[in-house]
Amino acid sequence: MSSNASDQERLLSKAVRRLRSLAGRFRQCALSLIDTARNSEPPSPELGAGQMLAQVADGHALLMEAVDALDIGLVLYGPGDRLIFCNKAFKDFYPGAGAIMKVGRNRVDILSDMIDAGIMPPPPGDKLAILASALSNEPGKWPMVEQSLVDGRLMRPRVKRTPSGGLVFVNVDVTEMRHREIALLEAKEKAEQADRIKTEFLSNMTHELRTPMNAILGFSEMIMRETNGPVGDPHYRDYAACIHESGGYLLAIINDILDMSKYNAGRFTLVEQQVDIDRILAAVLRMITDRVTAAGLVLDVRVPPGPPPLMADERQIMQMLLNVTTNAIKFTPAGGRITIDGSALPDGGYALSVIDTGIGMEAQDIPLALEPFGQVDSSLGRQHLGTGLGLPLVKSMMEAHGGSLALTSQPGVGTMVTLSFPASRVLAAA
Repeated sequence: MSSNASDQERLLSKAVRRLRSLAGRFRQCALSLIDTARNSEPPSPELGAGQMLAQVADGHALLMEAVDALDIGLVLYGPGDRLIFCNKAFKDFYPGAGAIMKVGRNRVDILSDMIDAGIMPPPPGDKLAILASALSNEPGKWPMVEQSLVDGRLMRPRVKRTPSGGLVFVNVDVTEMRHREIALLEAKEKAEQADRIKTEFLSNMTHELRTPMNAILGFSEMIMRETNGPVGDPHYRDYAACIHESGGYLLAIINDILDMSKYNAGRFTLVEQQVDIDRILAAVLRMITDRVTAAGLVLDVRVPPGPPPLMADERQIMQMLLNVTTNAIKFTPAGGRITIDGSALPDGGYALSVIDTGIGMEAQDIPLALEPFGQVDSSLGRQHLGTGLGLPLVKSMMEAHGGSLALTSQPGVGTMVTLSFPASRVLAAA
């Protein structure tokens, strides 16, 4: 419920409490007056009939004042469906209603005149049939939908049956609340549309960039290998090697952007098959061992023998492990350690963890690290190239598998990234 609606409810509750108090006072004075009139004895010296009448009048005046002070429309019909009172707010909501809302008039006649005068919106159907239905049905069965007035305002009506058989109608102006809701929905739709346009642009652009980038990589490799004969000056081979290395890095970025745009657009497809974790780990270790050695790090694999197979996308499992271990290598200084661990979860799932003794990050920076293109702004972190897509891409891939990515970190101590697969992805070991 919006704050505006909550304020209206609190105001109504407060008004009802005050009305009850005044009504009780009014009733007490009236009963005292009746008892005095029935007795032949003169009024007590403490409170004469005139004073009691004055208190009744004061109570009635206070009651009417409180009702008219409400910014909620309030209408009361008695047991005979005759109008007892209508407050000022209701008449303000429906200009021209004052001439129709006369005390003692029948409710159906009032509704009919209000519709004929164009003060209330016409009902969607036969007016007489709807009026008859409104008169005969119980309040709980009435379709109390929001009303759109002729001046564009929106009213929310409510109705309650009183203990004596009367009806209390409460009308709240919800125009501003609805306008805010509409504005929020429109803003949300515009933001979603802009996000779709951005995603489609990135997807199309990355496809366009891959073709020339593959050509650059192919021809630079031919020059490096001197496929069609010597290039002469050996510096040219070095230049070609730099071109090939930079092109490979750029192609990796393009592929990450393309994958991220697919996940954001919901256009990803899992190629599910039985995945052997040991085989995936062996392949990942072959690809990162040289980088681990060059960085002066120690690699420790603590996955227990015979891990259960997973029903998953093999390429994505390998990419996730590569992204996480490459991140660990990138942010761990020389002399540090990287550990790959595996364990069964209590709920039947399986978890793979990559733990490093790197630079780490503050707890408040973790959400940023998991956002696309988010990079933690630290002097050590900025020494390394990257787009900030590695971990967000892994997170999206894990969610596509029904799993989760958990990241814990501490500056100067290290980081642990855990990939948890649900029990539905874990197959029985052969």
